[in-house]
Amino acid sequence: MHVSWSELYWQRLTPLHAVLWPISILLELSFKLKRSTYRYGLLSPIRYPVPIIIVDSITVNSIDKSAFTVWLVNFLTSNGLRPAVISCSYPDSYQESPIEVTTSSDKTQVGDTASFLAFHCSKHHCPVWIGQDISTVGFDLLKAHPDRNVLICNNGLHDYRLFRDLEILVLDSDKHYFGNGFTLPAGPLRDNLTRLNLADAIVLNEKNRQSFEQVDNSKIYYVKTSSSEFINFFHTSDHFKKLTTSGQKLHAIASIKHAKRFFDQLAYLNITASKQSILNESQFTKRYIDSLNADIILIKEEDAVKCLSFIDDRFWILKESIVANTALQVTLLNKLREKFMDTKLLDILVCPLCKGSLIYKKVEKELICKRDRMAFPIRDGIPIMLEDEARLLPPEEEV
Repeated sequence: MHVSWSELYWQRLTPLHAVLWPISILLELSFKLKRSTYRYGLLSPIRYPVPIIIVDSITVNSIDKSAFTVWLVNFLTSNGLRPAVISCSYPDSYQESPIEVTTSSDKTQVGDTASFLAFHCSKHHCPVWIGQDISTVGFDLLKAHPDRNVLICNNGLHDYRLFRDLEILVLDSDKHYFGNGFTLPAGPLRDNLTRLNLADAIVLNEKNRQSFEQVDNSKIYYVKTSSSEFINFFHTSDHFKKLTTSGQKLHAIASIKHAKRFFDQLAYLNITASKQSILNESQFTKRYIDSLNADIILIKEEDAVKCLSFIDDRFWILKESIVANTALQVTLLNKLREKFMDTKLLDILVCPLCKGSLIYKKVEKELICKRDRMAFPIRDGIPIMLEDEARLLPPEEEV
């Protein structure tokens, strides 16, 4: 199995790191200066008409951030909100204006992260948009989807132009997460660890429960991964535990950044298979997969998205779900509740069905769509924009 770049470089201290360390210090100072220009009013941040949640990581190549974003979309949708995702995660070759990413988008054009998010968010009809200027992306998305009432930005740690209603920083569950403790380019950190204290919430996997000397530990919220099992991509009711694998050739493949954790999970599940770690993302091709001559291919969801154009019933996907503790869920809803208490925000919400304007009834705590004659409830300060939860207005009720 290949050794990842982070294990070779970011986990060590060498003379090269000593040479790069002054550059890291200068980078940290530049971030502080940039924050200060917005904090003290020298520059004005960009404000969206709807709440925005920043989800990012303090280190490069985070492998937990996207999974948490998917959980967040599920959580907000289940609570009656209509989220959308914006991102600046795209390949270096990307030069286009803001576009919507769908399951049919070319991953070489939009990137693996956006493809993964689009794959999962499509189940909740949650749009995913990418672009070079994140502020433009958000406004273009809201123009195309005026029914969206919460934005999730899948990056933006250092984009202080964006006013953030809530900032969540995700810490990977890797035990070597902080590497050698240096900021780029000498280490894997994107900023000094004290930057974590500026976030509203710090999310960490429960299995790595610990305290950090430089961090306000009251802001740490734990999540856990549950239901780790393989299911067939095309036959989701088929479970690997019930599959007879005797005499069949099993291959487990993973991109280099997912390989260690993925293969550890195989060992935990007591699954024996030939292991292949992929250094170059372009190797995820039908030709390469066919060259393995495998009867069964075991793969993570993040990597399966790269194979959507040729995936078949040989593929078994490691299905994982994140469960966040109640404290984090309460924090999220309380923050959003504060935002929705502003009647100006309620005034710009539109009907999720006809996209028409809504009438705010303060006493009844409802948003009325005159065209569809439906009343959407406001519960605990949160507008529930779900058709199933709406009240159908009787003919005799005047609007």
